[in-house]
Order: sequence, then structure tokens, then C-alpha cells
Amino acid sequence: MLQSLFISWDVSPNLYEGFIELRYYSLLFGVSFFLGHYLMKKMMDNENCPEKWLDKILVYTVVATIIGARLGHVFFYDWEYYSKNLIEIPMVWKGGLASHGAAIAIVFAIWLFSKRISKKSVLWALDKVVVTVAIAACFIRIGNLMNSEIIGHKSESENAFFFQHEAKKSIARIFKVDNNSIEIEKTSDTIEIDGFTYPIADLKINYNISEASMLNNAYQTFIYVNQQNHESTDKHFFALPVDDNYPRLIAEENAILTQIGVIPRVPTQLIEAVSYLIIFLLLFWGYWKKKWHKYQGLIFGLFLSLNFGARFIIEFYKENQTLNAEVVFNMGQWLSIPAVFAGIVFIVLSLKNKTKVIND
Repeated sequence: MLQSLFISWDVSPNLYEGFIELRYYSLLFGVSFFLGHYLMKKMMDNENCPEKWLDKILVYTVVATIIGARLGHVFFYDWEYYSKNLIEIPMVWKGGLASHGAAIAIVFAIWLFSKRISKKSVLWALDKVVVTVAIAACFIRIGNLMNSEIIGHKSESENAFFFQHEAKKSIARIFKVDNNSIEIEKTSDTIEIDGFTYPIADLKINYNISEASMLNNAYQTFIYVNQQNHESTDKHFFALPVDDNYPRLIAEENAILTQIGVIPRVPTQLIEAVSYLIIFLLLFWGYWKKKWHKYQGLIFGLFLSLNFGARFIIEFYKENQTLNAEVVFNMGQWLSIPAVFAGIVFIVLSLKNKTKVIND
């Protein structure tokens, strides 16, 4: 019998661990800005812009992205928590960024740049900035994948991802052992719970246990945490099938052997990253080959409608980030709707008016 088909994503979010910890997400976030700087320089050189504009627009964009993304997460997604913990709002390193907040802040920042620095139409600048933002969004979603976060709904597809690293991390936290003490291996067995077929995996916990009573106490703790803590992210990665033959103590190895039902999920981070890459390539091609920048607002409008249109659709396949899972649309979708319509308006107006930037 063949093993259950799914992709095991057993990747640590840390590229380097030592005196200084380097995460893939941080690296990709930084690379996106360096690449954005390079692309912006090419576009500004193409339009014979003063060199000082490049550094100015980069500073405006970077500051707006960080502040806007953080405040967007605070106010749009988790105000209930941050309203009681105001001191944590500036703690960006703890995680919690929202692209919609970044988008709003970038538009405001580019408006300031246009008024104070370039003295040109804000759409002239936005048509360039969004090309760099599109590729940055791709890199950031890859960073989310490396972090095993923003996961999709559970899926029985052979292309679904089982976030094995996070499952091991959750189990290690329960048993107070190192992640390396956890081993998960695929089996050919499955179990159906509430209409969903879970692939079963062998779970081995290398634990300093020598007595059966200690084994039972440890395992009962495992079951209790998984069943009682309904808001725990542990439930995102594994379920506990009932089997009288488990758990078992492997005395000679000081280990617990049991089984879990793994939860493969739609890799929404990867789908979103590919979508944003395609949007970037379209906008990049449009700027250089079709001269879309000659029509103020066209590239910006295409970015809004395509980027947030893709986001709206992909959100249907994501695990809700809020506690209310019964709503028709989640917060990300509600915030995407006005952006899509605004983008359509900018596209129509740019094609209708055919406003040339050379006449700006």
C-alpha cells in the first residue's frame, strides 16, 4: 500500500542560528527593498529624473511600508488585543504585518513625496512604485511560507502541504523537549474524522522516560492540551486519532511512539506568491514594452485591481486569521473590495483621458 500523498514542509524559518538569528522572512524582506531600489532606479533613469529623487522615494516607501503594515495589523486584525497592550504596538519584531495597511500608508507617503519633492502628479510616482511593490509582495509571501504562517484550509489533494516543522514545534513545546527530539514519518494508513480523511503518521518522541506511569502522564497531557485549547495553533497541523495500541513506550530508546493524523493544507502562501510574480511580470512588461507609464494611473490601477482581486479570491482558501469563522468575507476580503473597484476606476480614467506624463 502506498504512503499517503502530500508534501511535507519541514523547513526551519531560521536561515542561520547562532549569536545572531537570521530568518528567511527578514532576508526576503530586505532583498525585496534592494530589488525595488534597483528597479526604481532603472525607471527613473529611463525618464531622466533627478538622482536625489531615488533615495527620497525609497525612504518614503520603506518607512510607510513598515509603519503602515504594522498599524494595519493592529487596527484591522487584532485591535482587541493591542487596545489592552498598547506598549506592544511598536514591537514589529514580534510579528504582525498587514499588506492593506502598507498599501494605504504607501499611497499617503507617495502623495507627500509628490507634493514636497517631485512636484509631479501622485499617479506618476505610484505607477512606478507599484511595480516594485508587486515583486516585494511575492518575496514576502515566500517569507510567510518559510515561516509556515498564513496557512490554507485543510485539503486531501496530493499537492497539499503538511507543515511538519510547526507540528514538531508544537509537540516539542507540549513535552518540553527540543524540536530535534520529534520524529514524524508517513504511513500508508488514514483515518476519517468528521468527513475529512487524515493521513496517519508515526510520531516518535525521544523523551527521558523509563516508567509506564510517566509515559501515561505525559501522553495524557498531550491529549488534554490538544483537545481543550481550541484556539491553539497546534490544531492547525495535526489531529489525534484514537487507537488502543498507542501510545507505546520504547524503553530501550527512552521514547514514546504514537500516531497522529496530519493535516495537509492548501499552500496559499505559494499560490499568492506566484500570483504576485505574474502581476509583477505583467506590469514590468507593460512599463518597458507597452509604455503604459505614458498613461497616468494605468499601471497603478492594474496593480490595485489584479493584486487585490487575487487576494480576494485566495482568501477563500485560507484559514481564517480571526476567531469569527462564520462570516461570508473575512477582513482581508472586505479591505480588498474597495481597492479592486478603485483600480478599475483608475484604469478607465487613464485610458479615457490618455494623460501623458510628458505633458505633466
